Amino acid sequence: MTAPIDWHAHSASFDRVAELYDQYRPGYPAELVESIIAQSEIPRAGKILEIGCGTGKATALFAPKGYSILCIEPGKNLAAIAARNLRGWRVEFETTTFENWNARVGEFDLVISAQAFHWVAPAIGFPKIARALKRGGWLALFWNMYPELDSEITRELDQVYRACAPELACAPDKTEETIRQREMDLRASGCFDRVEVKHFPWSARYSTEQYIGLLNTYSDHLMLADESRARLFDAVAQVINDQGGFIDRPYFAVLYLARKAIANLEK
Repeated sequence: MTAPIDWHAHSASFDRVAELYDQYRPGYPAELVESIIAQSEIPRAGKILEIGCGTGKATALFAPKGYSILCIEPGKNLAAIAARNLRGWRVEFETTTFENWNARVGEFDLVISAQAFHWVAPAIGFPKIARALKRGGWLALFWNMYPELDSEITRELDQVYRACAPELACAPDKTEETIRQREMDLRASGCFDRVEVKHFPWSARYSTEQYIGLLNTYSDHLMLADESRARLFDAVAQVINDQGGFIDRPYFAVLYLARKAIANLEK
């Protein structure tokens, strides 16, 4: 029987590598941000609540547009880097989990969460978001996802994972299932209407050093024993170096947009 996943340990692992997270984690395509702004019709002086801002990767795409943003981030190191990155903009921080946050009812035009809402239980998160939103307010959840690839370098990397970290290898691709489940959870909450799901494909190129830095921010890799992780990273680096010293990583950002439902207007 497989041991249950310790979600708290996984999420807390990001705070231990906050500087690496800030340096190597990817951002999000500008088209995604423009889609959110256009759909939500957030006013120029609008107020945004962000759940799990990390080091401010997504925040930095909204703050220069003049919005007031309150960031909820449980990781003290992550929040400190975000505050440093966003100095000078209209951004405030509360260092707590969203579940423990003292909600401000009916205050926000838009709630966003980038690469983070899967750490929040939907039964708690969606009603709390609806309470925080103004009449006609919008929710935007988005994640970078990873399409399944079939290339020489990915086949070699698969072999490396099988040899060095079999617990991370051979996992079935559940990308489409995850996308559908997140939409179902959002619709089933009853808190929102006008639900839309949009895809934004893009890509990034990483040097060997950058790619190893990126892997060092993934919770499942951080949960490996130190010796196993070092052996895996050495082997991954060798594959990338043998292929010219860089790797192209395709992504597609998945955006879930929804408006606060009429039934929740007075809640």
